Amino acid sequence: MNMMFLDWSVRKVGLKELWTLKFHRKWNVTNRWTLAGGVSGEDWPQWMRTFKDF
Repeated sequence: MNMMFLDWSVRKVGLKELWTLKFHRKWNVTNRWTLAGGVSGEDWPQWMRTFKDF
């Protein structure tokens, strides 16, 4: 998906990458749905397992 940021830049963002973006100053970017948070391929719903991990 394409995403526009507040600095007016636009780039492609992976579906699983959404959990790594800082949407709020208190958002934990290493939450359980990121590789840093320890997510594994089996944790994702079946339809999301083929998307790239971040």
